[in-house]
Amino acid sequence: MDIERRQNMKGEPMMADEVSVDWRGRPCEPNKHGGMRAAVFVLGIQAFEIMAIAAVGNNLITYVFNEMHFPLSKAANIVTNFVGTVFLLSLFGGFLSDSYLGSFWTMLIFGFVELSGFILLSVQAHLPQLRPPQCNMMSTESHCVEAKGIKATIFFIALYLVALGSGCLKPNMISHGADQFIKDDPKQSKKLSTYFNSAYFSFCVGELIALTVLVWVQTRSGMDVGFGVSAAAMGFGLVSLISGMVFYRNKRPRGSIFTPIARVFVAAITKRKLVCPSNSAIAHRCSNNAAHDIISYGGLDPSSNVGVI
Repeated sequence: MDIERRQNMKGEPMMADEVSVDWRGRPCEPNKHGGMRAAVFVLGIQAFEIMAIAAVGNNLITYVFNEMHFPLSKAANIVTNFVGTVFLLSLFGGFLSDSYLGSFWTMLIFGFVELSGFILLSVQAHLPQLRPPQCNMMSTESHCVEAKGIKATIFFIALYLVALGSGCLKPNMISHGADQFIKDDPKQSKKLSTYFNSAYFSFCVGELIALTVLVWVQTRSGMDVGFGVSAAAMGFGLVSLISGMVFYRNKRPRGSIFTPIARVFVAAITKRKLVCPSNSAIAHRCSNNAAHDIISYGGLDPSSNVGVI
């Protein structure tokens, strides 16, 4: 094996956390895992996810204004807060993936979170009892009732479930696809550039379909159908992700990045009263003498009480 034998293409040993594993945590096999065959499934969820979220995001202000009866200024603020939350939560998704879950499990878990948000939006848009009474917001004679209470709560829960899911998916889709290629292999390095081109193409295709077909469906058939189509697109994306599960090469999580930072602060506080020698050579001489004494006593520190009767 290449990277799985803990050696790169130059024959240099690799750290244990750099070894890629399959979904069961076993070392990967180069002929079975990774490559463009695995990356294609990642491209699938990328295209379907952007298709679903773009259709909702670009036509959301129409739904918030016409159906939930929020004032136009408040509706615009709701949409911008939603978009900002999606990108802000990308930081959380990247941290969670690198530290604890890994990119595949992060995408799988939060993909279902996003799907549940789309389904809840579709259900609310379909059931009249979960929305304010029908009213023409453009008419000055109409007295439209703004969504409040349980109706507004359901709407915001659904909306931010979508934001949470999409935010945690976005930083992991491209990186998980790139993890399917061995960087030190010249052949796979060329395929890696092909993958990035394909990833951008799938993004553009998903965006194109969202801004044409799905927005047309929302306008012509209603927002409940439009949200339902977005949920279906997200469902197809999850099917694509799960279908490639046995082919993926996964990087092990490396633990929280805050742990070593905290250790530095703890060490600095506990050793704040130590006197630093004015001459750095003294510190080196002391450390060398300590190492020599340990070697002379058979690997034991002479200051310790081990082996003393």
